[in-house]
Amino acid sequence: MPTSEENDLTRTRLAGERTQLAWVRTGLAAIAVGVGLARVVPLLDAAASSWPYEVLGIAYCTFGVGLIYFGVQRGKLSSSPDPEKPLVPFSGMFLAAGGIILGVATIAVVAFAR
Repeated sequence: MPTSEENDLTRTRLAGERTQLAWVRTGLAAIAVGVGLARVVPLLDAAASSWPYEVLGIAYCTFGVGLIYFGVQRGKLSSSPDPEKPLVPFSGMFLAAGGIILGVATIAVVAFAR
């Protein structure tokens, strides 16, 4: 029969795995959005300029890779039982800024690209 401490460590490890998988899923979704923007959207209107969508698609794919990397790092941190661990890796601020920039860029491309 496992002890209470062993159960706590197992729950902590599993929480880290769930966190990591959630970040990886989000990163894969961002990559899928990037592929759709760069390759599918320009095909919908041949008269429209395709370069803004391609640039935005590349940015989303890059952001998705960053999310996956961040998620792996975050998963490692959250699975560690060390109480002195940092809660969020430093790269989290860059991802937050990247998400804001991508959101504003998406609004601009949708509003002005033609």
